[in-house]
Amino acid sequence: MKKLLPHIILIPLLLTIPIVSSPDFDGTLSVFRVSPFQREFIRFVLVIIFFYLNLNLFLPKFFSKKKYTIFSVCVAASFALMVFLPYYLSSQNLFASEPSMQMRPPEMRPPNGNMPSPPMVGRPRFENFGPRNDGSYYQMIFSSVLPFLFSFLSSLFIYRNNEKKELERLKAKAELLNLKYQLQPHFLFNILNSIYSLALLKSDDAPNGILKLSNVMRYVVQESSKDFVELTKEIDYIKDYIALQLVRTDNSLDFSYTEIGDLKNLKIAPFILVTFVENAFKYGFNAEENSKIAVKLIVQENVLNFTVFNNIVNTNISDENSLKIGLRNTFEHLNQIYPEKHTVKINETEKTYEVDLTINLS
Repeated sequence: MKKLLPHIILIPLLLTIPIVSSPDFDGTLSVFRVSPFQREFIRFVLVIIFFYLNLNLFLPKFFSKKKYTIFSVCVAASFALMVFLPYYLSSQNLFASEPSMQMRPPEMRPPNGNMPSPPMVGRPRFENFGPRNDGSYYQMIFSSVLPFLFSFLSSLFIYRNNEKKELERLKAKAELLNLKYQLQPHFLFNILNSIYSLALLKSDDAPNGILKLSNVMRYVVQESSKDFVELTKEIDYIKDYIALQLVRTDNSLDFSYTEIGDLKNLKIAPFILVTFVENAFKYGFNAEENSKIAVKLIVQENVLNFTVFNNIVNTNISDENSLKIGLRNTFEHLNQIYPEKHTVKINETEKTYEVDLTINLS
């Protein structure tokens, strides 16, 4: 209904243009009884009809499928109707009422005794149609060429523009899907490494780690195909990921997590926030140095602020290129999903790294 409403409003407005611009318009509907106006008004209606037919039928059904012969026949037939139909309909005087029979005074016989020819009574017939009264066929065609070309070219332009937007939308969707598949294995490999570390240490936390891994994998499988997920589920996923990482730190990490605000009834694109957490654990944890990571989440009036801070204490990272790819993909993901609705601030020094992400989730 929202797509139809502009057209429902626009078409009546367009139909008023030939009425108010007619030199025969006197503020009443008597202008519809004038044959030249009838022709122009009918032609104007046909221009609008052809515009929508070409946009929604001829171009998508025939032209885009390379059925050029059928398309050409449809366009030529439409042009022929636009040339001849206004003249035929106006010759039928469709907008005029039938003249009523009125009493006429007795006619006076002239001195020579011949009666004058009776005047024509009633509507003009089909013999009034055509160039005999309205000029040559060339004039009929010429008067329709410009409106027809305008209707054809404008519908073609809009169709091409819509086609381009649809291709861009499909391309963006394919790119987002590709980004998801690039991110998910990366997450899983790191989590499996954490479980492997627990197994080597024969830690009592290994069963809990396997449970967390199960939760993470279930989330990845169930939510990966969705464009948006509930924010509460995304945060639970991040908490499970953090829990897996904390198990291998052996309490040597100064870690804090802060959550402020109501997360309910909000949705977010999946697998965005966790990239920054993963990056913090990779660079911010070293058992031999002062390791610190702080994650802070604030939600206020549908605006999410996500801050991740870490000391840079680990520079010997084997999969650094993979981390950089993950961050770059996340920034591309943000630009595609939240254009002009997010900001990212990165504060980096020789010893610290902080990312401050704000997203309008409304």
